[in-house]
Amino acid sequence: MKGFGGIRIWPRSLYAQILLVAASALLVAQGINSAWLLAGTRNRAIAETSAMVVSRVANQIERQQATGTPVGAADWWGARQQRGSERQRRRPPAVAISLGATPVQIVRAEVQDDLSERAQEFLRQSGIDLSGIRISVVSVNLLPRALRDPQLQRWQAARFRNPDRPLPHKAVLLSARLPDGQWVNAAGLVRPNENASLFALLLQTFTLFIAVMIPLALVAHRIAKPLSKLTDRVQQVGLAGEIEPLTAQGPEDVKHLIDAFNAMHSRVSNLLGEKDVMLGAIGHDLKTPLAALRVRIESVEDDDEREKMAATIDEMVTILDDILTLARLGKSGEALQSVDIGALVESVSDEYEAATFDASGIRVIANVRPVLLRRALRNIVGNAITYGQVANVAIAEAPGHVEIIVDDRGPGIDPDMIESMFEPFTRAEKSRSRATGGSGLGLTIARAITRAHGGDVILQNRSTGGLRAILSFRR
Repeated sequence: MKGFGGIRIWPRSLYAQILLVAASALLVAQGINSAWLLAGTRNRAIAETSAMVVSRVANQIERQQATGTPVGAADWWGARQQRGSERQRRRPPAVAISLGATPVQIVRAEVQDDLSERAQEFLRQSGIDLSGIRISVVSVNLLPRALRDPQLQRWQAARFRNPDRPLPHKAVLLSARLPDGQWVNAAGLVRPNENASLFALLLQTFTLFIAVMIPLALVAHRIAKPLSKLTDRVQQVGLAGEIEPLTAQGPEDVKHLIDAFNAMHSRVSNLLGEKDVMLGAIGHDLKTPLAALRVRIESVEDDDEREKMAATIDEMVTILDDILTLARLGKSGEALQSVDIGALVESVSDEYEAATFDASGIRVIANVRPVLLRRALRNIVGNAITYGQVANVAIAEAPGHVEIIVDDRGPGIDPDMIESMFEPFTRAEKSRSRATGGSGLGLTIARAITRAHGGDVILQNRSTGGLRAILSFRR
């Protein structure tokens, strides 16, 4: 899966997919949780401010009933003697209160019906006669100056002691009708979300990621590592050479999978071994009477007949050798060797007069089985000369691979038939004569050898005419 600009969003490996899904799920869950926490913090701050406003209004009304002081008048507190005269200080108002003939109406107010009902019930139980109580959350900038300025002055005074304290943007507005018909309007500022709360959420998110992702990464690695080794081992099945059983690692399910693979590979290896023994016996049993036949035809007096019979026997022996070679490729006993590919290709090209090798190319060293690789290259070059008169050979490098390119000047191959040319006993030349074509196993053997080296053989029609064969294998 790719996003904008061709950047891959969905990783390919199991390990990365597990971590990505877990991290995404944690991020979404923590985002939802943070939204709930912030909303809860905001609602709690609104509820606290509402309680303060209602309590302040109730105190003002009780004071009016007790002393006759009008609602909204300033509070006085703390008598102090200073320089022989009695002075009284005014308490900074925590809630601004004003009286009016009408309630304060703000269009974009968020009416809090639940808080309004609870305030009505609280005042009723306190014996305070107020009607039409409405509590709403409004923007501070939309409050009337009589309710806004005292609050902001109080908040600014507090910021002198704490300059980093943020200014509030919301306020709780209470409107209620007094028994004399007047409306009391009170406002209190809602405490804003502190930076400490946001920092706590970020710290919580980081801690959660560390607590979950590190153990998950270890578990995912414990699963993915043996699976990766198993994948590499599976890719080696069927290639030339023996492979050692894979050590069971990881969780029990993965261990059972590895044990099942080892058992399956053991059975397949035993079957291949039995097949090789059987083919060896068949080859021996067939070659023995063919050799006897070869001796007997020497007594044939007609030279032409004797040569035809000898050619037929030689053809049968060659076909038999090709079949045995193809059948035994998966169990080759030849070891890998570090070989100069250029020198190997040049030695094969020198065997054919119609073959040329561009020795000016790059020098490539690779680990291969040289005898098998020469066999594959001979088949490719031989086909190029047989059907295309010449074979121009060159070496190129691809990511992690080496390519041997063989071009000819023949008629090419029908694109629909290219893949079928690798099937056993398939020939572009329809006659069965060895003079005009081989046994039909050359390309099959070449592809089997290159695939045993982790590569392949590809046939392409050239735009300038002729056929191109690309023999690739891992470095």
